[in-house]
Amino acid sequence: MCETDPVRAAEQFRAVRERFESSRSTTKAQHIIQSFAPNEVTPEKAMEIAQELCHRLLQEQYQYVIAIHTDRQHCHAHIIVNNTNFITGRTFETEHNQGKKKDRAWAEVRRISDELCRENNLSVIEHPEMGKGKKHWEWDMSRQGLSWKAKLKFTIDQAIKVSENFEDFLRKCADFGVLVEYNPDHKIDLKFMLAEQKERNPRAKFTRSRTLGWYYETEQIKGRIAQYQGGMIYVPRIKVRQITPKAEENKFVRDAIDRGNMKVASIAKNIITAYGVEPDQVRGAAMAAFIERAHLVGELNDLNAQIKDLQEKLKVLKKYRKVKHIGEELKALSGREEKK
Repeated sequence: MCETDPVRAAEQFRAVRERFESSRSTTKAQHIIQSFAPNEVTPEKAMEIAQELCHRLLQEQYQYVIAIHTDRQHCHAHIIVNNTNFITGRTFETEHNQGKKKDRAWAEVRRISDELCRENNLSVIEHPEMGKGKKHWEWDMSRQGLSWKAKLKFTIDQAIKVSENFEDFLRKCADFGVLVEYNPDHKIDLKFMLAEQKERNPRAKFTRSRTLGWYYETEQIKGRIAQYQGGMIYVPRIKVRQITPKAEENKFVRDAIDRGNMKVASIAKNIITAYGVEPDQVRGAAMAAFIERAHLVGELNDLNAQIKDLQEKLKVLKKYRKVKHIGEELKALSGREEKK
C-alpha cells in the first residue's frame, strides 16, 4: 500500500498519519525483524514468507516496506510498518498491543512466523521462553560494545587496578562512578550499579556481582587486587646474599657468596633464554604475560557464566518434565474447566 522507494514510502506513511491527525502517539513506525536459520532459505523465499507474515498480521490495513538482508550468515527480513492504520486511523499499539501478554503483537508475530516456517519446512525455536531476552536498548549497546554491563565491568576493573586492598576498593568505587552495596553477612554479599544508571532511572536496581560473572565476586576481586599490588615488583624466591664487611675479610666466605649469587643469576638467565627474550625485555615480557593471564581469566569467567546458565536451564527442564503431563491435560480443557 505504498511505493518501494524508501523516501517515497516515508512520505506516504506521513501523509496517512497527517490525514488522521495521529498526533497522540509519537511512534511513527514499527520495526519487525524475521530471521531464518543459516542456509535454509533463499532471499526470494525469505521475501515471500515475510510478505505472507505481513498479510496475516496486518490484514492489508497498514502500509509496510520489506527489505531482505543477506549481510549475515543467516538471511533475515526487516519490515517497517506505518504505525497508523490507513483505514481506521488507529495506531498499531491500540489495535495490536492490548490485553494479556500472550495475545499482544509480539506474541502474534512469533506465532504467525512459526506457523509459516512450519508450513515451509523451516527451523523453528521450539522453546523461546528458555532463552534470555534483552531489551532493544541493551541489545543495541551490547552490539556497539557499550552495554551497561560491559561499561560497569570495565569501570570496576579500573577501580581494582588502583586499590590497595578490598576496603580501599569499596571506597574508590565512588571515585569511578560506581555505587556499591557490600554486606558480608548476606549470601549475595556484593552488588554494583553505575551512578549514571541511577541518575537516568531512580528505580534502577543494583546488579549482583555473580550476575557480572565469577571474576567480579568478592574473593576474586580480593585476589585480583593482590595480583596488581605484586604484579609490578618481582620478588625472587632465592635470596641474593649481600657481602658484608665482615664477609669481605674472609676470602672463603666471599667466594661462597659469589658462587651462590652466580648460581641465582645463571638460573634467571636460563629462564629468560627459555622464553626467548633478552634481559632488557624482561619487564615488558612479564607485563605482557600478566595481561595475557588476565585475558584468559576473562575467558574463564565467560565459560563459568555459560555453565551457570546451562545449569539453570537444566533445572527448568527437570521441572518441566515433572509437570509436562499437567500442561498437556490443561491444553485438552476449555472454558470453565480450563479456568478452574
